[in-house]
Amino acid sequence: MLYKKIPIQMYENFHNIFSGSNQNTLKICRECGGVCEHNKIGTLLPGEEEYMAKKLGISVSEFKIRYLDALKMDDETLIHVLKLGKLCPFLSEENKECECRNFKPIFCKIYPVVLTLEDNKINFTIDKWCKLSRKKACRLYFETAIPLLLSLAIPIEWLRHVISYDNLCFDYDQLKKYRRGKNKYAIFSLEELLSLQKAEIKATSLRVDFSHDFGQKVEELVF
Repeated sequence: MLYKKIPIQMYENFHNIFSGSNQNTLKICRECGGVCEHNKIGTLLPGEEEYMAKKLGISVSEFKIRYLDALKMDDETLIHVLKLGKLCPFLSEENKECECRNFKPIFCKIYPVVLTLEDNKINFTIDKWCKLSRKKACRLYFETAIPLLLSLAIPIEWLRHVISYDNLCFDYDQLKKYRRGKNKYAIFSLEELLSLQKAEIKATSLRVDFSHDFGQKVEELVF
């Protein structure tokens, strides 16, 4: 199944409006060691590989080889994810900082906001597993990304595929052995991916007030 790709300009607009992280959120992330960059799957939205490749000044094919794997779903749909492994391919091993901070995958940038489906509609939750979710100011800040996400018009059927593997946590030793001999840009079946699961990570529901004006640039919060 092919999905309509989100235009590059919409990604650019999203990043211009929502910064995702600042020194305050980064401080909290450093305290926990940035665990989400170690054992969460980074999923790219439809067309996001083209946007990120352009920002890096490389071809889409080179971007895939360097940074991506793909998951082949039961209906043959390919879902692109950041290269599966213990570390995010954009996480610097030297200083432990993100090397694509200004144009990182949307799903990474908005975390701990995660998307679910409820009554065939997109619902938004805050993942209480993340330490950012435990501070009210952090939660309020990340909630401001939600109306921006709605403007991206994320395909529901695409998200349905993503949700089928979204809560996985890998046995990384098993994953490392399993991918030996595979191409750098590896394609995994959903069955293969599920076989590498170690544990589930659950999220909690969130209610959002959409009455605010989110058309302006989001101000950085101090907390």
